[in-house]
Amino acid sequence: MNRGWKGVAAFFGVWIVVTALLFPAVRLAVEAVVPGMFTSPRIFGRVQLGVALALVPVLFWFWKDGPKRFFMTGNRVAAGLRVLGWGVFGVAMVAATAWIQNLLGVRNWSGLPGIDLWAGALATGILVAVLEEFFFRGVLGLAFWKAAGEKPAVVLLAVNAAVFAAVHFLRPNADLPEGVLAGLVGWSNLQLWAAPVDLWKLAGLFVAGLVLARITWQQQSLWAAIGLHAGWVAGLRICDGGWSVKAQATAGWWGPSLEAGPIPFLLLLLVACALWGRPIRARLD
Repeated sequence: MNRGWKGVAAFFGVWIVVTALLFPAVRLAVEAVVPGMFTSPRIFGRVQLGVALALVPVLFWFWKDGPKRFFMTGNRVAAGLRVLGWGVFGVAMVAATAWIQNLLGVRNWSGLPGIDLWAGALATGILVAVLEEFFFRGVLGLAFWKAAGEKPAVVLLAVNAAVFAAVHFLRPNADLPEGVLAGLVGWSNLQLWAAPVDLWKLAGLFVAGLVLARITWQQQSLWAAIGLHAGWVAGLRICDGGWSVKAQATAGWWGPSLEAGPIPFLLLLLVACALWGRPIRARLD
């Protein structure tokens, strides 16, 4: 096992153990300060995130590489336009899903949302995109791909997409018991394996991960992926406000979810196929 894979294995092993150990204490502290405000699954998720981010510098030290240079650009205007262009494209993809659902009779056009919803959606989209792209495509993408050495690009992209999809279901499925073993119970009761997982959503996240990893690999930069990811996240809130769900609509393959089902999945698959037609660089510079 080379340095790249050793780092990943150690990272996830330490992440699991430290999260389980810290959760009971963090939970007690949160309950003492703001009793009843946060559920135990939500606190567990925040501990997961905090421990993961705290371990990132150690992983960079072990790999002797990091994604900092992939944020750098000699032309800030070009980088800004790239983020904007891919962001608009991301919103357009979600809008296409909402429009198709409107044609199928599960949504109605209710007009453009107010400026407050736009501002909140864009702020959320940018924050989520920067954090997730830094971690998944920067830490477990570009830096990992270099540390892993020469491997088929499709294997590295598929591993990255699988991790990206799975992590979205790593919150506990139910409230956790009290006690020092609560953290271990949390890991054993995750949505990914302790609850019925929406397979359409899981498949869509996997293809979305492929798309984001693919454009990051091709451009050796995180800016396009940040823009597209932000567009998707913001688009979900914007389009949900612009196309309201009909009161009598029932859930099915036609919707009304904007992120699960065959409609968003097929749109993501079309984008993935269009991107895959371009040549993949054999190695990162």
